[in-house]
Amino acid sequence: MLCGWHIQKNLVSRFSKLKSLDKDLYNKILSLPFITSEEKFNAIVEEVMDSEIITKNQLDYLKLKLNLKNFWAKCLLKDKFLGGISTTSRIEGLHAKQKAYLTSQIGLQRLFHGFRVIEKTQISNFKEEYFRHQNESRVENINSLKELQDKFPEYIYLKMYSKFCKGLNYKHEKFGNNLWLIIFFSIH
Repeated sequence: MLCGWHIQKNLVSRFSKLKSLDKDLYNKILSLPFITSEEKFNAIVEEVMDSEIITKNQLDYLKLKLNLKNFWAKCLLKDKFLGGISTTSRIEGLHAKQKAYLTSQIGLQRLFHGFRVIEKTQISNFKEEYFRHQNESRVENINSLKELQDKFPEYIYLKMYSKFCKGLNYKHEKFGNNLWLIIFFSIH
C-alpha cells in the first residue's frame, strides 16, 4: 500500500497552478486518494482527463499515478484488510509509541504494559472519531454488536461499532469486483 497522504501531497505540488484556474477540479484531484466509491473515483479521473486546462505534464503525471492506483486509491483497497490504515502517519505514530515502551532491554512485564498503553491510546483516539457519526443511537440495540462487545477486545468492538454507524449513514457501494456488500439490520 502507498500512503494516501503522500500521494495527496504530490498531487498538491503537481497541480498547484490549477487551483487558481479551477478550484473545484483542483479539489477533486486532491480527493482522489480518499474516495471510497469507485464510480465517483472514475468519474473524477474521466473529468480530469477530458479537461482542457490540464497541462500535458500534469496529465502524464496523473497517468503514472493511476498505473499504481490499486496501491493507493481507497476505493480499490476496500477488499483488502489494512486495519483501517491508509496513511503512513498512523503507522509512524504507532511506531513512535512502540519505541517508547518496546526495547530489547525491557522485561516481559514492561512489554505487556507497553502494549496496554498503546491499546488505551488507540481506543481513546478512536472514541473521538466514532462519536461523530450522526446515527450512532440507531445501532445501540443491534444484538450482533452486543455479541461483538462480549467476544472481542474493546478496540475491535469500537472499530466495528463505527463501521455499523457508517453503514447506516452511506449508500451501499460495490465491494470487490462485482459483489455488493449489503447488510440488513433489524432495529427494534
